[in-house]
Amino acid sequence: MSKLVGINSLRFFAIAFIVTYHLFNTFMPGGFLAVEIFFCLSGFLVMSKLIREINSTGDFKYFAFIRSRFLRLFPTLLICVLLSLILGIFTNPDILTGIRLNTLGALTFSTNIIQIILGGSYENTFLPNIFQHTWFLAIMFQFYLLVPILIKCFIKSCASRKGAIRASGIALFVLGISSMILMVCYGGFFAMPDRAYFALDSHMAALCLGSAFAVFKFFKPRTPRTVNRKPLVGLIVSAAIMTVFAFQFRYDNPLSFIIGLPAMSVLTLIALACIIRLQNNIRERRKTMNVIRIFDSLGNLAYGIYLFHWPLYILLPNLLPADTAPWGYAFINILICFIVSTAIYKTSQIKNPRREFYKMRRPARILYAIVALALVGVASFTAIRAPKTSSIAEQLSTAANKNSESLVEESAAKSDYISAGQILDETMSVFGTQLQLAQDSKVLPAPSGSLAASSSSTANVLVIGDSVTLGAKQAIEATIAKSYVDAKENRGIETARGLIANYGASGRLPSIIVVSLATNYRDITESMLQDIINIAGRNHKFILVTAYAGPLQPREKQNATIKSFAAKRSNVYVADWWEVAHDNWSLMYADHIHLNPSGRQAYANLVSNVIRGMR
Repeated sequence: MSKLVGINSLRFFAIAFIVTYHLFNTFMPGGFLAVEIFFCLSGFLVMSKLIREINSTGDFKYFAFIRSRFLRLFPTLLICVLLSLILGIFTNPDILTGIRLNTLGALTFSTNIIQIILGGSYENTFLPNIFQHTWFLAIMFQFYLLVPILIKCFIKSCASRKGAIRASGIALFVLGISSMILMVCYGGFFAMPDRAYFALDSHMAALCLGSAFAVFKFFKPRTPRTVNRKPLVGLIVSAAIMTVFAFQFRYDNPLSFIIGLPAMSVLTLIALACIIRLQNNIRERRKTMNVIRIFDSLGNLAYGIYLFHWPLYILLPNLLPADTAPWGYAFINILICFIVSTAIYKTSQIKNPRREFYKMRRPARILYAIVALALVGVASFTAIRAPKTSSIAEQLSTAANKNSESLVEESAAKSDYISAGQILDETMSVFGTQLQLAQDSKVLPAPSGSLAASSSSTANVLVIGDSVTLGAKQAIEATIAKSYVDAKENRGIETARGLIANYGASGRLPSIIVVSLATNYRDITESMLQDIINIAGRNHKFILVTAYAGPLQPREKQNATIKSFAAKRSNVYVADWWEVAHDNWSLMYADHIHLNPSGRQAYANLVSNVIRGMR
């Protein structure tokens, strides 16, 4: 089969979606769906190569095939890992937390397995893994390891070459449909999106269907020359639908797994079929050919851009000035990716790198060797010195431990140091009452909320928050008289109603309530905020804290909703943390979200000033 003009254009199309999704998540929340394009094309091209070899020789060499795939993926990956670790030296050490395990996962094509075992999240914003994006390579390489074994079995058991190819195609089609069903079940019905997204069994549908399509293409007669424009229309329509999906679907939406990902696989196959039908037309039209060649050239850089853009996305905010605009980060990121990817691609086109290396003069060879050793050495040093636990996690853990200790002391004082069994019975009784209340209101209580309700009887100010607020707990309670902080990691605004209901049912809901839960929840609506107000009642005053989640994760939309809601109500006030934090990174740790000691005090002062102003 001659080289298909336009395949790399699809790669360019996919990488544009993925990069836009990572750099401007709120603009294109469904860009992650484009990985199916890469998977489908990879399955098609690799299977086409195997079919040609089987058809000509009757078999293929398994280890030679694995070696070719390894050499195609690993060198660029190794360069990405080394350069990323070296850049990590110039950032806060917290960014490199856990980097040894993450590096091992990247270099052994097992990132997806590690993410599943450790419970990693694809959209994690708390010190994200700079090599998390290599889950994509892990799934592809695991597919390359396992599927050729299946094809080998058919070659041994079938009487003819074409029979083995046909049986392989049917088996791959069945595997693809099975994998698609698992994707729908895990991600759509069982609410396990990360399990569905990272696992090979549930995310190899596009790879299998692309491979099965290669078999179909092998048995289908060659399309005669034609000037029919239907394939062009089909290509445009399929690309348009994929674009709509990229703007409409979100990772946390079950429909992304029920409809989005399976549909992207099918649409990619349609686009691929149209490209195949267009070949004769393309060759006859010079202008069209020139346009497609441009996109094909850019598509050659897709792999390098994919590898480098994610580490740069995480590291650049720590390397550039704090007042750099989001589009500035994106521009610098893409520029560096193009330069590095072009250099790597040009190098990869050298037919015999070893021979070219030995053609160089000895000083040049020595210089290259020194540079290579230096890169490996510096990167190894960075990995070795990386912390096992981030300072942010340690601070949150300390705050949580002190919170637990204070609850135990308060419970003990209240019960006059009676037996531990009696304390446990009392605690379980309180929790049981609140659990029944939560079930009646269809909201599950947070464990910390049930205990906190029994230890805030003297508080005049209740602060409900997430991990940002948890880190500032001591500063808030020290700065604001008679205040109590109920904060927990990963909380979103959707938990506020149940927590407030718990406090109200126990008679310990103070007159002033601070809600700081906008960091982890993007789609805040005024009706959601109104529900929070209604559950507390008219006699309470609310302070809503705006969110800041770093320069590349804008929260302007939900902050605008918070401000608009507060402007319409006399008992609702705004503590604008975004205004304080967005141009003052010295208040935060390396993730530009969680607060260092100075930031905690600034956060407490902000809330305190709003309370004083409304009195």
